[in-house]
Order: sequence, then C-alpha cells, then structure tokens
Amino acid sequence: MAIAAVSLSFKQVLQLLEDVSHGDASAFAGLSLWTMTRQEFLNSTLGGLPLVSVAVKKSCCSSTPGGAVASALVLGLKGEFPFDQSQYPRLPWGKSAMKAEEIALIEAWIADGAPEDAPIGQEYVVGRGDWSADQVRVRVEPSAYADAGAAYAEYQGATNEYKYQNGELRQRMNIDCMSEDQIERLRYAFGELYALNDWPDDARNYNNVALIHQNHCQHGWERFLPWHRVYLYELEQVIQDICPDVTLPYWDFTMPQYVPARPAEGEIIPPALKAFLRKESLPFLADHGIPVDGLEPLVGERFARQTDFFDAVGGAIGAQYTTGVARERFIDALLAANPLWYPLRYPGQFKGQTINKQIHYHYPTADDMAQILSLRSFRDFGGGSSYDDAFGFLDQNPHNTMHIWTGGMNPQAKEDAGDTKDRNKSVRVAGRRFHKKSDLYSQPALGDMFSNLTASYDPIFWCIHVNIDRIWHEWQELNPSGLPADLDSVLTPWSYTIHDTLEMRRFGYEYVKSTCLLPVGAASPVARFVSKPLEIAPTVRGSFRSAEVRLHRVPQLPRSGFVRVFLNLPDANANTPIDHANYAGYLAIFGHGDCIGGPGHCAVPQRSRYDLRPRSHNAPRNHRVNVTACARRLFDAGASSIAITLVVIGADYEEDRELLRMDGVSLNFLD
Repeated sequence: MAIAAVSLSFKQVLQLLEDVSHGDASAFAGLSLWTMTRQEFLNSTLGGLPLVSVAVKKSCCSSTPGGAVASALVLGLKGEFPFDQSQYPRLPWGKSAMKAEEIALIEAWIADGAPEDAPIGQEYVVGRGDWSADQVRVRVEPSAYADAGAAYAEYQGATNEYKYQNGELRQRMNIDCMSEDQIERLRYAFGELYALNDWPDDARNYNNVALIHQNHCQHGWERFLPWHRVYLYELEQVIQDICPDVTLPYWDFTMPQYVPARPAEGEIIPPALKAFLRKESLPFLADHGIPVDGLEPLVGERFARQTDFFDAVGGAIGAQYTTGVARERFIDALLAANPLWYPLRYPGQFKGQTINKQIHYHYPTADDMAQILSLRSFRDFGGGSSYDDAFGFLDQNPHNTMHIWTGGMNPQAKEDAGDTKDRNKSVRVAGRRFHKKSDLYSQPALGDMFSNLTASYDPIFWCIHVNIDRIWHEWQELNPSGLPADLDSVLTPWSYTIHDTLEMRRFGYEYVKSTCLLPVGAASPVARFVSKPLEIAPTVRGSFRSAEVRLHRVPQLPRSGFVRVFLNLPDANANTPIDHANYAGYLAIFGHGDCIGGPGHCAVPQRSRYDLRPRSHNAPRNHRVNVTACARRLFDAGASSIAITLVVIGADYEEDRELLRMDGVSLNFLD
C-alpha cells in the first residue's frame, strides 16, 4: 500500500511556488502568487483557466468537476496542455521545473479542497487516483502534542514575506545586522531595477525613479520629511513587485564601528555597499587579458573606496592594470559583484583633509542625535512652513553631512573640485547618461551624493534616507503633537498630502535592528514552547535600545491566564520564581469565555474587498513583552545566543497546556 504524504497548508504551497520561481512574478505570468490571500489565489486565472479548480461536493456521492486535472497551476507545472509549448511554456517560465514529488504534494492539497491549514488531528481520505488503488486513511497529529519537548527552530526563509502573508508589517532592518542572504536579495532587487533602464519609458526603471528626486525633491522646509517618506515607499513598492520579501534597510551611521568622533578611522560606509570581487569575477577578468592568479587573495575583501581597491590591485598584479581599459573591466566586475556599489562615490575623501577642515561639517555622532531628538517643535526638528521656512536640524546634520561624506571628492579627478564657493559647478548633470558604462567610467571631481540633482542615482542614498525616516518616527513617538503646519499640502508628483504621511505604519513597515522568527502554527495548542538557541550577531548584542518577544496572531482564547517569558532557561515551569535572573517578563490573557451565540457566532468572518465593517473583536492579535533588561544581563555575562521559553499558567496557577495558540514567536531588537 502506498504511503500518502501529510497534506500541505496554503502557506506551504505558497512557499513551494516562491522557491521554484525565486520570487520572480514573471515566472507565473506576472502573478505574485506568494503574496496572495487564499481567496485571491482561488479566484485567480492563468492562461484563461482557473489557477486552482476545487471540486465542490454536491452530495455524499457526487461532486462538481474540478480538482488538479482542471487546475492551470498543476497543468502548467507538469507541462501539460496548454502549457506544453502549444500555447504556453511549462511553468515556472524561465526557471527550472518543479520536482515531481512537490507537484504531487500540490495536487494532493487541491484534492483536499485547497485548505488554509493542513488537517489537524482528524482523518481524511486520500483519493483513489491520487496515490494507489487502495483507499488510504491518514491521521495527522498536531506537532505540539506529538512532541511537546521539541524545540522550535528559527525560520530560514524570507521573514518579511512570511510576515506579509500573515497580515503583519514588513520590517526595515539595520543594514549592518542583516544576513548575507538578505543582503543578496537586496542586491538582486536593485540589479533588476537597473536592468529595466533598457526600457527608458518604463516608470519602474531605476533612472526614472531617481529622476523624481532630481525634479521634485523637497529640502529646507517642512515637506522634507513627509516627501521623502513617500519617495522611499514608492521605490519600495516597485522593489516588492519584483521581490516581495525585500525592504529598504537603514544605515545607523552612529554605530561604534563607524567611529563617529574620528570617522576616517572607521568603516566609512556599510560593508554591504562596498566594492568587492567574487570568485565568478576572475574568469571574466581573465577573458579580458587580466592576470587573475594574484587577485585570488582579494576575492571577498571589502573596499570602501575604489582608490583603495585599485591600490590593492596594483600591488597584486601591477599598476598597469589600474588604468585605461583594464580599469573599466574591473569596474564592470565590481558592479556585477555588488549592484549596491557605485563607482561615482568617494566616501570620506576630501583632498587629503578631514570633512571638518575641508567642508566645515562634522560627522554625526550619537550625541548629535540625542540633541536633535530632544527638540520639541517640528519647525526646529524637521523644518518650517512656507510662512516661516527654515531648515530643520535633522535636515542639516545628519542629512546634509551624510550626503557630503558619502559623495566625497575624487582624488583622481580629471578636473579639480575647485574652491568652496565654486564647488557645485563641479557636479556635472547636463548631458549625462546615468548608469551607462560611459558615465560610470568617468572621473568627475565630486561624487553624485554631493548634489541634490544626482544623489538618488547612488544606491547609498536610500539607506541614508531610510535612517532619516527612522529618526523622524522615533521623534514622532516622543512628540505625538509635533506636526507640520500645512497638513493638506500635496506632495508632488504624487497625490499624497502631508497628513497622509504622519502614521508610518499605514505604509506597511516598521523599524527593527534585527529579528528572529520562529513559526509555530495556530491550528493546535502549544503545550510547551522552547526555542532552539538563536545566535545574535555581535553588531546587535553590542548596542540596542530595546528587545521584545512577540507572540504573533494569537486568536481569542477561551480562558484567562498568563504567559511568562524566560530567556536561556529551557526547564522553566510554573514553579520557577519570577525573581529568577532569567525571567524576562509576562503577558496576561483575558479569556473570551463560552460562545453565547449559534454556530459560527464567534468565528472570524472572511473579509471581502468591499467589507466596510470594523475588524472582528475576535480577530487574532499580537502580544509584545519587553525583555530588554534580561537580554542585556545575559549578553553582559557573555551569552551570544538567546533561547526563548514560554510558560502558560492558568487561573489556578498551574501550567495550562491546552490554552495558547499562535502563529509564531519572534525576538526583535530595536535601535
């Protein structure tokens, strides 16, 4: 007898489709399937056929036609008509075919009625045609009951996409605390936008998005912060149409590795934005007559400045390969290796002097930020109105300073940057073909970040402005009544008003330094939650403002109780005292009680597109527990990882192993 696989959940189906397409919507005819709700998924069509055709039961003995054989998704993945090249190619388009066993799992999911969740603790019949000639019954056991002692592991997929699928805010993270996989996804997204430059009329291409800043940017008054919040959002939407899991990161330039008091001695810019060669770069260079044996030690080494890179190349294989055509091929290789690097950027280079002496600005420090956050009026913080216009202090420093710091002065320029009074004449704009090779090979006097007209063409622009937006959000939390004067002003070229921008979360994001997500699944109670140790990066452990444990999408629970949170104490239980050093905090649950209505009364209704009713009071919610003090104690004592233990205690002060349900748990660090 054949053994049937456990049925998938809707989320697992989406994950399979995202994995096989590498998050590229064009692989499914422009459908971002992994961003859809189940209802959107079931209502979609592909090639004139229903994406998924679920057989609807009419009686105990008959059903409407449907199932996998009538579903465009399965036909396409198998390469069957009309996806057999007769009308369309096999799905996913332009990608490798899905494994047969994975297609079989999706077929079984459709045969089960395309459920939201995998069947939990119930029997279901595997269809005769799906697996064998026998009728097979499979029992699916809730994992929380089957192995109550199992430790939950960190999610290894795209955290932001997981959160979005569950109706939560995506997270903009600290670029110095992101994983290499997250950075690579960001690089891929920017590379896709650059590729769209081949279609000049495509509004999504990078140059057209950058051109908005050139033509419409707002500085020096109260529209500065609202306008740039919208600008960041608009770019992020273009990116997420390609890579739904990618958000724009922020650069906290006051972190210790940047040595704000002596910035020339620090990292200069984030490593993610620096120039480097990959192993794949060497064959390309060799094909153009450049000796590569001596370059192998340089592979992977990060260079903040291209002058440092070419000095290293000269020392490795000879100075003759640092000029002319050879130099251009190196620039090609660096751009291919890291789309976040930009050759018209000369960070921290000011004719051999410091930024203080040459520009009369100083690199922003943590003390500068504290003083700016202590301001109380929006005019002082963010800028004055048209009746009383003035630069806000945030606009001047750090914003202006970081533009100058990252733009810098090219020490190898063909023409000198000139005296201070003439410096802006040296930023060439007219006649340029941005992001064309001829422009990227040029040697201008100043980096593009030095001018409002060219700054947005350098990808470093975005992480600086995301940090400015983050600082504004932090100031808003401290000063909720601090508002611009003219809230009805329209932020051209869009139709947003200043008022529309005041609540950051309505744009679908929040700021975290770093996050660790542990999926659980709300289908069955969590008898006991203990996580595996979560490795916390030194850049996170070294400095964070607060730490939170979050319980995600907890449904309305029938009974009241408490959830105590312990860190690095897997054996904690109801008898563990709350004065224990590893006790981190607790949350209280106010139970719903027995349902007072008829069948379905307490169920959360499926919201339609035009549902104007307020959200159900039974809708799942998130819980947050501040664990800052406990996390700091552990890190100060030498811990490099955190394991989370949740102890659920009922009203009788005994452990309640059948109460808590939740979709997941996360550990979040905030700047």
